[in-house]
Amino acid sequence: MTNSRADALEAASIVLETGAVYTRTKGDPFYFTSGWASPIFVDIKYLISFPDVRNRLLELALKQIDQEFGSGAFEQIAGCELAGVPFASMVADRRNLPLVVVRKQSRGFGRLSQLEGTFEPGARTLLIDDLTTDGRTKSTFKQTLEAAEASVTGIYVLFDYSIFSAPPGVTSLMTLADIVAVAEKGSHLDPGELKTVQAFLSDAPLWSKRNGGIGAGNRTPTST
Repeated sequence: MTNSRADALEAASIVLETGAVYTRTKGDPFYFTSGWASPIFVDIKYLISFPDVRNRLLELALKQIDQEFGSGAFEQIAGCELAGVPFASMVADRRNLPLVVVRKQSRGFGRLSQLEGTFEPGARTLLIDDLTTDGRTKSTFKQTLEAAEASVTGIYVLFDYSIFSAPPGVTSLMTLADIVAVAEKGSHLDPGELKTVQAFLSDAPLWSKRNGGIGAGNRTPTST
């Protein structure tokens, strides 16, 4: 589920203009940790270094979160280690909510061994990360929270490639289709880059498989 079209396109324009979009249309593509090969990489975490940019994206994200889930829907915010933590921290600060960090590996013992911070069992939680490819990592973080007895009632990312088969339930500010729509009307990508990214957008699993990544029905990564 995504934001209003106007807000999504504004966010995509911000990302392109800030220089957070990279392409590899010659030679080896990008290989995501999920195993997918891609000619485009959107580096959302790069944006935390630009106060005006991150504040505007945060305004758009908070607007969407309130519209999608309702004001007061959550008792705490959870950030995914590592890239999701800055964005989760900003949301928690703006909404004056407790913050916890979900770790990739356990450290210590007990119910909260894979988290930083604390909360009571049953706490209604919004899980936040910078982006998602196919949603598998978000599902893992969600399971970690639920094992610690949190009630995960929403998952939010700023950017969702939204072109791979993914579990439902992830809400995003923008998608790759929004990035491409903005690029088609501007000069952010040269014609060759744009054509390759458009081909990827139209059939990402096929493009990935042809370029050394996993494809539909194949979940064994060739690289990280």
